[in-house]
Amino acid sequence: MNPISIYIVEDELLISASLKSQLKQFGYEISGSSIRGESCLEEIAELSRQGREPEIVLMDIHLRGEMDGIETAKIIIDKFNCAIIFLTGQSSKEIYERSFKIKPFGYLLKPIDMEQTKMTIEIASYQRNLEIENTLYQKDLEALLEKRSQENKELMAMYQTIVDNSLMGLTIMQDEKFVFANKRTAEIFGYPLEEFLSFSIRDIVKLLHPDDQLTVIAQSQARLKGEDFPQNKRIRIFTRDNELKHIETHVKAVQFKGKPALHQTFLDITNFYDPV
Repeated sequence: MNPISIYIVEDELLISASLKSQLKQFGYEISGSSIRGESCLEEIAELSRQGREPEIVLMDIHLRGEMDGIETAKIIIDKFNCAIIFLTGQSSKEIYERSFKIKPFGYLLKPIDMEQTKMTIEIASYQRNLEIENTLYQKDLEALLEKRSQENKELMAMYQTIVDNSLMGLTIMQDEKFVFANKRTAEIFGYPLEEFLSFSIRDIVKLLHPDDQLTVIAQSQARLKGEDFPQNKRIRIFTRDNELKHIETHVKAVQFKGKPALHQTFLDITNFYDPV
């Protein structure tokens, strides 16, 4: 297991040197150090390019230069996967309120207690690795969902192509009206699809040959009740232009959106029908 790598940002050279020495004795790797926020950002960027991005940054809040430790830490968090532990000789409310927004992994008060420092570093490293694992897991999950979504879109597109180009009329009847019908259904009955879907059960029954109306109604009601009837039947219908057609229809009771419905198909057999 590789030692935890640490970068130190501390403008007091004696404190920085003492931290380096004692942290090395604990077995940690010191990736580098800086006394300014600007130079710290440059060095961490170079370490990142080399694949040696530090796990932990010990960041003094009060730095000389244009940026203090809080401003520097915010940039580090935005650009890198480093866990920030703040070093401070003050515990004012203003400092904590500013630094809380960065969500640091810990605080160490000066003078530094090395046992406390070791424990804070170990906890920060564990939490950082856990966050990275969770981020990778989230990305893998999002990639999987995107793949499944794309597969579902392709399946739906294929299904839609089949439905739209089927030689059979495909419908679902629920609550005494067609709630779905493909284009072929409308072509068989001779009505525009939108108009056909607006028909009530009475309108639909009127399209049937008078001798078939009562039989079709009785069998449809029986199927919805779960009674056993043959699923296929030949019926006669009149189109919008009053053309008589012979239709072979198949009906099956199904559940649609959690409610009983009838899935029905229509096949125009007029040109093949032998009345004898």
